[in-house]
Amino acid sequence: MSKPYNFKWDRIKPYAFYSIMKYPMVLVGHVLYNVKVKGRENIPDSAAGVILACNHLHSIDPAFLVLATMLPWRFIGKTELFQNWFSGWFFTHCGGFPIDRRIIDRRALDFALSVMEDGRCGLGIFPEGQRSADGSPQEAKAGAAMIARKTKADILPCSLYHEGLALRFRTKVTVRIGKLIPHEELGLGDAPNKRETRAACDKIMAAITELWEKKHE
Repeated sequence: MSKPYNFKWDRIKPYAFYSIMKYPMVLVGHVLYNVKVKGRENIPDSAAGVILACNHLHSIDPAFLVLATMLPWRFIGKTELFQNWFSGWFFTHCGGFPIDRRIIDRRALDFALSVMEDGRCGLGIFPEGQRSADGSPQEAKAGAAMIARKTKADILPCSLYHEGLALRFRTKVTVRIGKLIPHEELGLGDAPNKRETRAACDKIMAAITELWEKKHE
């Protein structure tokens, strides 16, 4: 049985491996898959203070988003990706960190807040909390809005689209980047509020869905 990976929760500093892997990700995206990026003009100059929010189709989705933006992100990933030593090491050094989806994982949320406060990376999150079963955007969970409220972060909505559910050789994948949603437009107050959180979640997913519905245009 493979040795489990011990994630270092006290390390916020980005790993050098991430900077190196950006370029193979570009190669993989354009050779193994047929990735097209729309909306490059909406990419901010820096990922600091930004939450990248996207619909979720596959475990490789973060690679497509890095390829599209070429900015440093720390992505939230399910704990199952970190149970094996090699996959845990790989996902960690590519910018990932684990979250236990069965509970309100305070440790992961605190780590996300620390990443945003540190400012060297933005936060990559899939608001649905899991991959879509039919490929279409689903209702968002509260995580993205909760973190945005605490950190005053802006939201960069993105979408991933391809025909069918499976990724095959040379599958055409469209990454579409939307206009930045300023934190002030999310309608989140300083104190937790379920109604405000739900409205912000809906606003984020509406922006993602609008991008996704353009498909390969």
